[in-house]
Amino acid sequence: MKGSRLRSLKTVERVAAGLHATPFRAIGKRQPDEQLLLYARDLRHLLELERGQRHLIKTAYEETIGAFAGALAAKDFGTGAHSQRVVRYAKELTRAVEPALLDDPSLEHGFLLHDVGKIGVPDSILQKTCNLTRDERIVMRSHTVLGSQLLSQVPLLQGEGLGVIRSHHERWDGSGYPDMLTAEDIPLGARIFAVADTLDAITSDRPYRDAAPWETAVGEIFAQSRHQFDPKVVDAFGAIEPRLRRLRQRMAA
Repeated sequence: MKGSRLRSLKTVERVAAGLHATPFRAIGKRQPDEQLLLYARDLRHLLELERGQRHLIKTAYEETIGAFAGALAAKDFGTGAHSQRVVRYAKELTRAVEPALLDDPSLEHGFLLHDVGKIGVPDSILQKTCNLTRDERIVMRSHTVLGSQLLSQVPLLQGEGLGVIRSHHERWDGSGYPDMLTAEDIPLGARIFAVADTLDAITSDRPYRDAAPWETAVGEIFAQSRHQFDPKVVDAFGAIEPRLRRLRQRMAA
């Protein structure tokens, strides 16, 4: 939109300039077409200033997102590597399910910062090597709401990205959290990410268990179709599973 407006203003300048044989400011009394040209020039200058300001703001938000990701990685050992892998899986799976979603720039930020709410979870819970108590599980599950609240005012997260952060632990059958959403009431980006997240969670070391084989993760994802996962997303996962396996091997190397 901004680009088309700038092109239009440049066209006005060229047309108006062709109506004068002498420089505008050399004429004592300005003609209406000269006033139009001066207005166009001033408006174009304002638009260019606004575009520069928007770029600075966007850069500042991107740096903020990077800082959040770094803070989470420092707090939760292994989160950095997990986030990088799961972003790659989720993007590949999104291309297979609904490529148009990738046009939403917030989506990848949501993939990266899906667990940002864990910044508010005590280390004693995050790094516990045995089963969590009921109260500890409640605190751990709060990270989805904390994360969405923390980033709710960041423009780069508005859209599918914020939905991923809040809803990636919802389940197709309604037994997930924090809102117990069911089926297609769960944002599509979150439904896609849930499969990618589970794939990496099962195949990665955790404080309370060792990584399981790739085949175990694949079997679990298929078994949870229509229970934990959107069946259409699981079907798409099955179609590209060999590609995801090769991607994992390249990242491990």
